[in-house]
Amino acid sequence: MACIAPEAKTIHDSMLALCRGSFALAQFSTDQNTLRLATDSLGLRSIYYVVQDGYLVFSTALRVLEETVEIRKDLSLLGMAELSVFSFPLADRTPYENVSILRECESLTACASGLQLHKYCDWSIPEVSPKNPADAAAQLYATFREAVAIRLGDDKRVYSFLSGGMDSRAIVSTLIDMSQQVEALNFSSVASQDQHFAQQFAIEAGGRCHLHCLAGGNFPNFSYLALSAKTELEQREPTAVTRPRFIWSGDGGSVGLGHVYMDEAMLDLGERGDIEGAVQHYLKFNNIALSSQVLDLSARQRLPKMLFESVMSEVNRYPREDIGRRIYLFLLFNDQRRHLFKHFETIDQHGLELLTPFFDAKFLRAIAATPSRWGVLHKLYSQFFDHLPPFALKSAWQTYPGHQPCPVPSGTNLSYQWARQTAAIQDGLVKRGNLALELVRTHNSSMRPQIFSTSRIWLAALLHTLGLRDCRYILHRLKLYRYHDAIAQEKQSLKA
Repeated sequence: MACIAPEAKTIHDSMLALCRGSFALAQFSTDQNTLRLATDSLGLRSIYYVVQDGYLVFSTALRVLEETVEIRKDLSLLGMAELSVFSFPLADRTPYENVSILRECESLTACASGLQLHKYCDWSIPEVSPKNPADAAAQLYATFREAVAIRLGDDKRVYSFLSGGMDSRAIVSTLIDMSQQVEALNFSSVASQDQHFAQQFAIEAGGRCHLHCLAGGNFPNFSYLALSAKTELEQREPTAVTRPRFIWSGDGGSVGLGHVYMDEAMLDLGERGDIEGAVQHYLKFNNIALSSQVLDLSARQRLPKMLFESVMSEVNRYPREDIGRRIYLFLLFNDQRRHLFKHFETIDQHGLELLTPFFDAKFLRAIAATPSRWGVLHKLYSQFFDHLPPFALKSAWQTYPGHQPCPVPSGTNLSYQWARQTAAIQDGLVKRGNLALELVRTHNSSMRPQIFSTSRIWLAALLHTLGLRDCRYILHRLKLYRYHDAIAQEKQSLKA
């Protein structure tokens, strides 16, 4: 939650360290003329801030600072490169040089003497882990049930997303086991594993789970889709949900407990002390690379090294002895904490709150205490899953390719969430030509910092038109740069 703490009660570090949920906090003391900002143990609910001309400006939505004409906004070369490669900037960076974001467990204090950043708790030292994966899985499910119960409060009927995967099933089955009536929302296509497996689960769950298979659509983010579908549903058939603006969501389960983006070879390199090799394998394993073919010579020489050093800095930020845990924490405090960016960036517009027990701080600390070898490829998650109520294990669920398979046969030939997309070369000439034209038009030669080569953009457009290379990813990255560059340049021109 976002909150303004009452002045009369000082929020101490020890109090913040006990918080298990997500929050963004602001507290001002008139007696001491001091402002304090803080975010949760993961940094999930963002606080952005700018220090300029003796002023501190902050917001929980980046777009607010983007629209503030008085704030200088210059594109960050590294922040934008990270955004285009990872889909989010790393560390405390944003797309703009002088706009920063509070990190996990971070608190900012502003007073007459200046600013001070500090952490109210530390992820460096792991907690004590159970001695074997089976005991760890049992402990984790007990902690997960705690996390669900805390967020549940006095609710009797709830909304929850329900796909065909493991995360939402773990939540819904636990809610049902706690005597809840669940109005489950599914947005998958008809001939998909996601919808079919959700339907089979709902049958096994019986009358406690009422599944609503709803149509998708073209929305700026999933929260708007959920709001639109939920509103339409409530107009057709009132659901009597206790808190209709709250929806349970399985966000966070795949990285937090499933250890996606990690594999055994990565851990082998780490155990041999080859941290750079482990990071290089992580990048290659997940197809993470800068599309340097369309960059100018200077950017091609500088950016790949800058990006690798940035990742290495983040991986070594918490120097755990278990190198796999270093990579895990890198993912937790970069990929995971930015996961719900669009939701929180627009929460004042859609008004929905997500209940996310997989982001529970105590739960994540318990996972981070276990050896990383136990967790990769959903191994620990599979043992955790065995503790779900028996009805949850009677029908098939969707799993990641190469990870622990589902022991329940599906017996169906349905579309798969992680199936490869159709290559652009299979598109017709007209469609390829239109995308190539958009590629050329999107390139902005006045962009600063200018890192793209005009001649190489034209070459990419030609290769795409001829069907010799799929350059859709280049268009996506150009649009990112153009969007943020337009904000920086427009606001400065308005101010002038």
